[in-house]
Amino acid sequence: MDNIIAPTPLKTVHSPPPFPVDRLPAVLRDFVRFVAEVTQVYPDMPATVTLAALAVCLQGKAKVRFSPFWSEELNLYVLTVASPGERKSAVYSAVTEPINRYVANYNAEHLIDCQTYRNSKKMLETKLNKAIEKGEENETVRDIQTELNALVPVKEKKLITTDVTAEALAAIMSENDGIMGIMSPEGGIFDVISGMYSGSVTNLNIFLLSYDGEPVKIDRKYGSIVLSHPLLTFGICAQPQVLNSVINNPQFLGKGLTQRFLFCLPDSMIGRRKLIQNIDGTAVTEKYRKLIERLLNIPRNDSAYIDLSPEASAIITDYADKIEFQMSDNGRLADYREFFGKLTGKTLRIAGLLHMCENDITVPISGDTMLSAVAISRYFGQQYLKMMCADTYDDTPQYLLDKILAKAEQKNTDTLSLRDIKRTARRLNGEQITDALEVLTSHNYLTMIPAVRDGSRRKESYQLNPTLSVCHGQNGHCPDIVPPQTIAETK
Repeated sequence: MDNIIAPTPLKTVHSPPPFPVDRLPAVLRDFVRFVAEVTQVYPDMPATVTLAALAVCLQGKAKVRFSPFWSEELNLYVLTVASPGERKSAVYSAVTEPINRYVANYNAEHLIDCQTYRNSKKMLETKLNKAIEKGEENETVRDIQTELNALVPVKEKKLITTDVTAEALAAIMSENDGIMGIMSPEGGIFDVISGMYSGSVTNLNIFLLSYDGEPVKIDRKYGSIVLSHPLLTFGICAQPQVLNSVINNPQFLGKGLTQRFLFCLPDSMIGRRKLIQNIDGTAVTEKYRKLIERLLNIPRNDSAYIDLSPEASAIITDYADKIEFQMSDNGRLADYREFFGKLTGKTLRIAGLLHMCENDITVPISGDTMLSAVAISRYFGQQYLKMMCADTYDDTPQYLLDKILAKAEQKNTDTLSLRDIKRTARRLNGEQITDALEVLTSHNYLTMIPAVRDGSRRKESYQLNPTLSVCHGQNGHCPDIVPPQTIAETK
């Protein structure tokens, strides 16, 4: 092996820091830690889903005002990405259960009122149609119409939906005070938005306009729906394939839907999880339930504003200045302006959500709350850089190498086909695998074997550097392969 060139070390890659759970209000902090322990996931996932749940409860009830010319709503678009088996459904169910219970109790309590309204409306409409058909005097028709118009709508409450078309969403929102939450442990909604039920025609208007509460009008042959101030929250837990479809969809990117999202890519605990049985979370979950109910009971108020204290204003201004500087032409964030250009506004939204967990609308947001919002905002910024494979966080070459070594050891071979490599690294898309293979070959970990024809297919393969085959699993004489950080280091 004297003539064999040893691999050169891969660049050092840092994992983004964990979600700053300590920056959450006490009730949320305890609840997030409880859910994380029970479901055996890192707190990142329950923390981000909980932020979306807060937004469902608070959207439309106030705005966070930085100045007379700029304010932000309290809704959020959040996408949490994890592979199958990561207990996304368990986390989602725990976080949304109080919202679903509140809706069920409300609808049960107001069942007769809803039915009475529907029956009265139907009877008056029938009476009106008969009066018109019989040619009754205008005054009679007018009186019936006036009575019909005077009915106060009493409708069933709905706060969360899952897979819904743009037209159906507008109809649902029109019956629910112009607000709605799209929350699901699956990512099917993005297939719907992409045009699954509309011949691949993408209709993004309501999803785009409902982020900032801009008016929406949908005219169809069956009638028109007008939403003067619609607000929508996304809280989706989905698999990596969904993330790829979102960030690679030219319509989503070109029209700005992707840029409205906060992304969370939590680390996995698979292989280290324990079954948790004897744990009492009654007090923690009850406090969370009471918080959710209190927030849901706040009435909608489009003219209410949460102001910033002088300390909070100074903190967010300093944070915005730093982001702006890094987005300059040669700055670290120059290639990611589409996301970071909106991050300051998202920070204000997060600050408003945290503030309302412990304060009234009339109380200005404190400096400490804004520091917490900035810490959480930084977390999402680093998650975005990880998602986009920014140099600091791009561990795909190391990840692919680990997968290749494990597969080679399993098959007792030093050569793997490109097809096998793709199968063993399913979280990566084709472009990521191609880029990572280029890095591994340039660092002498792999040698590409020219493609040969295998029947009707061209078979491309890669051979491991012999030093890896000899050294794999041993200590002391192996080339320096930079490993990913351990769980203890990252958490």
